[in-house]
Amino acid sequence: MGDIEELAASYERKLIEVAEMHGELIEFNERLYRSLMAKDHLIIQMRQELIDLRGPVPGDLSQTSDDPSLSDFETAHRALINVWIPSVFLQGRAANAYHVYQVYIRILDNEWNVYRRYTEFRELHNHLRSQFPQVDTFNFPPKKAIGNKDAKFVEERRKQLQGYLRTVMNKLIQTLPEFTASPTKETLLSLLPFCQDTPQANDGGAKTPRSKTSSRFPRLGRRNTQEARPEPQSGDL
Repeated sequence: MGDIEELAASYERKLIEVAEMHGELIEFNERLYRSLMAKDHLIIQMRQELIDLRGPVPGDLSQTSDDPSLSDFETAHRALINVWIPSVFLQGRAANAYHVYQVYIRILDNEWNVYRRYTEFRELHNHLRSQFPQVDTFNFPPKKAIGNKDAKFVEERRKQLQGYLRTVMNKLIQTLPEFTASPTKETLLSLLPFCQDTPQANDGGAKTPRSKTSSRFPRLGRRNTQEARPEPQSGDL
C-alpha cells in the first residue's frame, strides 16, 4: 500500500513538473514570437526607410508592389529603372525663394541626380498631356498659391511628384518595348530630356537647347539655357 501511495505521489510530482515545463515553454514561445515580430517590423521599417531614401532594392520587387503608382507590368520590370525623390530644399531668398526637388534615377547600375523645380514638373506634365490623353488620369499635384512653403505641404508634394514620375516611367516602359530590351541612360535621355543631369554642349563648348520634338514617347525639352530664368510666380514654388 505504501509503495502505491509513493508511486502515486511521484507520478503527481512529475505531472506538476511537466505542467510547469509546459507553462514555461508556452511563455518562452510567446516571448520568442513577440521578439521575432518586433524584429520583422524593424526590418520592414528599415527597408522602407531605405527605399524612401535610395529607391526600391534591386531583386526584391515585392517591396514596391503596394505602390499605387506601379502596375503589374512595371513590377515585372521594376529592376530596369527606378526613380524617386529623396529630398527637397529651398533656394533663393524672401519672396524669390523656391523649392528644388532632388530626383534620383537608377537604370541597372547607372545612377545620377537631377534637380528640378515644380514649374519644370508642370511643364513636363502639360507636354505629356498634349501627347497622351491618358496622362490626365495621372495624379499630378496642383499649384498652390498660399502655404506652398509649409513643411507638411512640401513633403506631401514630394511624395506626389515621386509617384507621378514613377507612373510616367511605367508609361515609358509600356510604350517602348525596345527600352526594356536595352535599358540605358542614353536611351532614357533621348526619350525624356527632363532626366538630363548635365547640360549638353556643341563643338564650341556652348550650351545648346534640347529639341522638343516628339516620338512615340515625347521628347520633353527644357528652356534654352541661354535665356534668363524668370523669377518664380505665386503658386510655382
